[in-house]
Amino acid sequence: MPNYILSHDIGTTNHKCVVFNEQGEIMASAARNYATYYTSGGIAEQDSNDWWVNFLETTVQVLEKVPAKDISVLSFSGHMNGCLPVSASGIPLTRSMIHADTRSSEIEEEVFAKLCEDQLYEMTGNRIDSRYPLLKMYWLKEKRPNIYKDTSFFLQAKDYLVYKITGNLGVTDYSDASLTGAFHLEKRRWEDSLFKELGLEMAKMPKAVPSTEVVGVVQKEVAVKTGLLEGTPVVIGGGDGACATIGAGCLRKNDSYISLGTTAWVSKIVDKPFFDKKKRVFTICDLNPDYYNVLGTMQTAGAAYEWAIQMLSSIQDWDQMKITPEYERFEERLKGVPAGAQGLIFHPYLLGERSPIWNDKARGSLFGMGLNHDRFDVAKAVLEGIAYSLKSIAEVMDFESVGREIRLIGGLAKSESLIQVISDVCERPVFVTGKSDFATSVGAAVAGGVGVKLFRSFEACAQLFHTSKQYIPNPANAHVYRQQFRLFEELYMRIKDIDFSK
Repeated sequence: MPNYILSHDIGTTNHKCVVFNEQGEIMASAARNYATYYTSGGIAEQDSNDWWVNFLETTVQVLEKVPAKDISVLSFSGHMNGCLPVSASGIPLTRSMIHADTRSSEIEEEVFAKLCEDQLYEMTGNRIDSRYPLLKMYWLKEKRPNIYKDTSFFLQAKDYLVYKITGNLGVTDYSDASLTGAFHLEKRRWEDSLFKELGLEMAKMPKAVPSTEVVGVVQKEVAVKTGLLEGTPVVIGGGDGACATIGAGCLRKNDSYISLGTTAWVSKIVDKPFFDKKKRVFTICDLNPDYYNVLGTMQTAGAAYEWAIQMLSSIQDWDQMKITPEYERFEERLKGVPAGAQGLIFHPYLLGERSPIWNDKARGSLFGMGLNHDRFDVAKAVLEGIAYSLKSIAEVMDFESVGREIRLIGGLAKSESLIQVISDVCERPVFVTGKSDFATSVGAAVAGGVGVKLFRSFEACAQLFHTSKQYIPNPANAHVYRQQFRLFEELYMRIKDIDFSK
């Protein structure tokens, strides 16, 4: 009988349900979108019932293609940095405050006054930042005290679904716990001193377990609604950042990858927490309990690419101001633009920036324009600016010398011109991972397989990962990109104190 793994990935904008076999092949998949509710004041929320409805619908859909008796385990990936308060009976008390919710920025100064950020960073690997659940919980305590009082647990997206499926309320995994700002990385437990300083109740935090932990089984009522077999094991899985690491094929110390989507991050596997004196990067627990992931996130990678192509494409209807982005034509023409974009330098800080500069007030800038430049030079400068930002993160992490490959996942893996620029700027081969768009689903599946002993270990899963394409750095471009990268950093330092966000 086949041993299939049912993986659910609760992303920021959509929900993927994928069935994998033991060789990592996709046997069935389904997806659904859901809304994020944005309101002034930094509010960004999702309705947990949307997650549940999507779980039910996508599970029913894939089970039309594979028999439920062949599903050996369910496992999960989910977006991180969330805050869903639930009652003792598991009822959500508000919508979930997702990672993009920054309303707690209004109380950041209070938190800075109560906590030493250097000590917090050395314990948790995280900064004091409004995106982290620690500040969201404090905001609820101060601004919505009745909701805080009635809360039994603060959950992440995947943890809520695990409760709904198994009845096990109040459990999370190490990776999600490690991006709350309240979890001691080395001790792998909630840091009680932080809760005491902020007057928060540590009892409201879920029990943290390894990502491979079997935390329950499918209940009868869920089996009836989905077609799953009652009693099917459920593994907790991990946060999407940690799942992406495994899904990129990074299984051993010093393996590194770039996730290239609307936002982007650079990550490297380490065997102990990585603490940067300037706090430019952060660390989370890997799905593999032997490792950690050090990460740096940039706000607008794919967003900058799409913005540039949209802005530079031809207007087809001036009355309606209709523009159809000409991605394929730009991709072809960009191959002929020389490295360095004829001296143009672009900073892709269109929504501020996180790593390594952590400046919400920074904005995009274009230097060096002349009458000799055309739209393709500008587009090439945007691609190079994205690559310089990624390189600036990689340098913080003490990436090994030129030569070792970087793996790449994400939706922008389709842009050959951008990936070649990244390879040239970083002076590293870039290997695009097969099933790149399903990397987080693959990571969750591997955690599930290890959890129920379908796989002996994470390292034993290396045969599941294949490279779909390789990009080799062009040594002829190394000199110009080194010079341009130095200018990229110098120009930012000269304008960093200007507030362009007003």
